[in-house]
Amino acid sequence: MKRRNFLTKGSLAAIGSSSLANTILNLKLMTNAVAAPVESEYRALVCVFLAGGSDSYNMLVPTTGSATSGEYANYANMRSGLALPFPGTGGTDELLPLSIRRSGGRSYGLHGAMPGLASRINEGNATMVANVGTLAAQVTAQQVRNGSAAAAGLLPRALFSHNDQQVTWQTGLTRTGSPTGWGGRLADRLLSRNISNEVSMNISLAGNRTLLVGDSTISYTIGENGAETLTGINSNNIFDRERVAAARSIVEGSSEHLLLQSFAEEKQLAFDSSEAFSEAFNRVRVNANFGGDRFGRELRAVARTIGSSRDLGLRRQIFFVELGGFDHHAELAGSLRGRLGILDDGLAGFWEALGEVQAQDNVVTFTCSDFGRTLRSNGGGTDHAWGGNAIVMGGPVRQRLRNDGVNSGSRIYGSYPDESELRVGTGLDTGDNGRMLPTTSTDEYFAELSLWLGLSRNELVDVLPNIGTFYSPTSTGTPLGMLPT
Repeated sequence: MKRRNFLTKGSLAAIGSSSLANTILNLKLMTNAVAAPVESEYRALVCVFLAGGSDSYNMLVPTTGSATSGEYANYANMRSGLALPFPGTGGTDELLPLSIRRSGGRSYGLHGAMPGLASRINEGNATMVANVGTLAAQVTAQQVRNGSAAAAGLLPRALFSHNDQQVTWQTGLTRTGSPTGWGGRLADRLLSRNISNEVSMNISLAGNRTLLVGDSTISYTIGENGAETLTGINSNNIFDRERVAAARSIVEGSSEHLLLQSFAEEKQLAFDSSEAFSEAFNRVRVNANFGGDRFGRELRAVARTIGSSRDLGLRRQIFFVELGGFDHHAELAGSLRGRLGILDDGLAGFWEALGEVQAQDNVVTFTCSDFGRTLRSNGGGTDHAWGGNAIVMGGPVRQRLRNDGVNSGSRIYGSYPDESELRVGTGLDTGDNGRMLPTTSTDEYFAELSLWLGLSRNELVDVLPNIGTFYSPTSTGTPLGMLPT
């Protein structure tokens, strides 16, 4: 076994983002039996993180009016050379019309590089959450522009910083840091839904990610080919077998030193769980086409893992997959087209693969990103901003629509800025060329997802401490009305 892999691969029990000593001393063995009743229905969340700050106002575009008037013309004037062509007018990346119901007469188009997502939105299996972002408090754009919101401590920390905002989206905390993420805290409260926790319910395909780390939940890292196991573990070569036996012997012994003994027990557990995971994973095959990018191969691995959930005794899971390359300060048009094309191919393959493993109605896939981008071009690209638009895909979206009496098409959730709000220098612009003040908080977004996964309302504040600022857990409906519970 490669020493580097032994020490760093999270698939042999990812440590998360807290310190090694703190994590080991607080571990709860994942093989402990659970006493609570286990639900038979499987549900999973799949987070697709668009790293770099996606220009999602060139993903979902208002098309109300015509090519020369109304909301579209307002958008085109602000975006100048970056504006996407109006539907039906031709040109590269021409907007794809969306069938949006109960839209108040407004219409929308999707970036031309995303025909697969457009089809799923039009059939009701996907939707968009408009103008979502990190919020610490209820503030107005004017309060941000004149500095009074910052002076009163009402803004998220380190707005517009890549690293800080990625952490904020993953922790669900806008003012302070945390060693745990909202997905990890959510998993802590749903562990009892699983038949077995030999393999963690939180699985990353992007290394250790804070979103998945809880107080007792350890994120489990895999690659596009599944779990990394000891090199030569299934080999008939005598030297491979001896090397594996030697590696195991390191952790099978006992030690009087608490830290060393805990480390050895953790690694022993990691060996066992990686073997169990690999056995179940390797029994599942999917034939869907995910495109040729690594992102698609990782989503294939997620689909295979979901297909193996029954064998692993898992009824609740959270996954993390990352697609980078969205920091488009220059060459936005071509670069964004390429990134969204990869995203669309991956999501299309994933949707097909979920059908193969009969899980389309049991999985909700959602996007996050560092932040949105400025409405006004800087010449060839756009700069760091605030609110943006997110994708949500899954059979539960269609189920909720049908419950609400919408039998075809989809809806836009949250509040997409209207013509008076989608402005530079006024409206919802908080300054610097169109930094949109979010109209939906990440707390509301994550609460909607958490409630669907099975979190009780009285536990919402434990997972999202600031949720009460934007939504009352005692309410009868969900924050966005997007998913059934």
